[in-house]
Amino acid sequence: MNNRVVIIGRPNVGKSSLFNRIVGRRKAIVEDIPGVTRDSVESKAEWGGKEFLLVDTGGLVPDSHDEILEGVRKTIEREVERSDVILFVVSVKDGVTPLDEEIARLLYPFGDKVILVVNKVDTDRDEEVVSEFYQLGFRHVFPVSSVHGRGVGELLDEVVKRLRYGSVELSYEGIRLTLAGRPNVGKSSLLNALLKEDRVIVSPVAGTTRDTVEVPFEWNGNKFVLVDTAGVRRPSNVEYGVEFFSVGRSLKAIESSDVVCLVLDAGEGVTRQDKRLGGLIERKYKGCVVVANKMDLSPLSEEEVEELVRRELFFLDYAPIVFTVAPEGRGVEDILDKAVLVYEDYTKKHKTSFVNKVVHDIVEERPIHHRGRQVKVYYAFQEGVKPPTVVVITNYPDAWKDNYKKFFVKRLREALGIKHSPIKLLIKGRD
Repeated sequence: MNNRVVIIGRPNVGKSSLFNRIVGRRKAIVEDIPGVTRDSVESKAEWGGKEFLLVDTGGLVPDSHDEILEGVRKTIEREVERSDVILFVVSVKDGVTPLDEEIARLLYPFGDKVILVVNKVDTDRDEEVVSEFYQLGFRHVFPVSSVHGRGVGELLDEVVKRLRYGSVELSYEGIRLTLAGRPNVGKSSLLNALLKEDRVIVSPVAGTTRDTVEVPFEWNGNKFVLVDTAGVRRPSNVEYGVEFFSVGRSLKAIESSDVVCLVLDAGEGVTRQDKRLGGLIERKYKGCVVVANKMDLSPLSEEEVEELVRRELFFLDYAPIVFTVAPEGRGVEDILDKAVLVYEDYTKKHKTSFVNKVVHDIVEERPIHHRGRQVKVYYAFQEGVKPPTVVVITNYPDAWKDNYKKFFVKRLREALGIKHSPIKLLIKGRD
C-alpha cells in the first residue's frame, strides 16, 4: 500500500467537503444532494511533512438494489481492502442512523484501520452530542467541521501517526490522456478496459460519471494519467447543479490534456454534439484520437465508419481513428498505441534552420501577394511544443488568409513529419 487514506460513509454526510478541506482545493463536487460523488476521486495530500493518497468514495448504501449505488458499494469494498486508514464519516446533524449501523458492521473486520469522523460539528452544542456515536463500536472518534475546518488538524495528526514514512509512490506524471464525449458513449467502460479494473462505475444511465477521475498508470514503458470526464453536453441542456459543475470540469480537463480521445457511439454515427466537441478540441490545439466505440452496435463496417468520421470531422484530419468494443476489450490497446504516436508528434521539436528552410520552400512553392506586392518571409522558427507552434515573421501578416493558412499548415505537417498532431501557426510582422 502507498499510505492510502480512504473516506467512506453514507450519502451527504460531508465526505467530499472533508476531502476538499484536506486536499486544499475543490477537487470533488460538493452539493447538498445525496449521492453526488459517484466515482472514487483521489489526490495527494500532505500533513506534518507526510504525504499520503486521499480517496473520496461515493455514498455507501448497503444492500441497495439501485444499480449505481450497488456499484459504489463494490467500489468501497475494494478501496477498504487496500487502504491504510479508513475515515468513516457520519453526520452529527442526523445522529446515528440505521445506514450508519449497517456500514459500521461492514467495517468491523477492519477495526484497527477505522477512525470514526463525526462531521458537521459546527458549534459547541453539536459537540455535546458526539458521545452517542461511540455506540457504533469504534475507539477513535473525532468531531470535525469540514466546512469550517474545526477539528480537522487533530484528525490529520491521528491519520499520519498510522502511516509509514516515505512519500507516495503514485506518480501523476505522464501523457495526460482525456476520455471525452457525449454522455453514455462508453467512456467509463473504456477506462475500465484500459485499466483492467472497475475503477469507474459503469451504468447504462446517461450521466453516471459526475466527477473527473484521474488514474496514473503505465503501459509498454509509457506513463499516462488517464482522465475520465463527465459526458459533455451543450450548456443549454445542462441544469444548474452537479451536472453543471461536471461539464465545466470536463472542459477544463480537455484544456489541460495532451491527447483527447474523442469517444463516439458508432451505433449512432457522428452527432452535432460530437462535431461541437471535435471543434473544441481543434480550437484548443489538442492532440486527438477518435475512438469509434460500440462497434458491435453499428450497422456499418470499420471502413464505412472511418469514411463517415473523416467526412463529418474533416477538421480533425490529423487524428487517427480506432475501433473498439469496450466490454470485450476489443481495440482498447490500440487507443494507447495511437496516443503514444500522437504525443510523439505533439512534442516534436525542430531546429530553427530547418523550420526556416521549410517555410521559405512552401512560400516559394505557392507565393502570396498583397496589393500587387509579393509577400516576403523574413524568418521563421518553432516557438514551442504541445502543440508544435511555428512563428512566421513576414512583411504583410494580413495577407495570410484562412484558406492559405490551411494549405500552409498541411504542407508544414508533411515537411516537418508531424502527421498526427495539430500545428499552431502564428503570423507576425517584423515589429
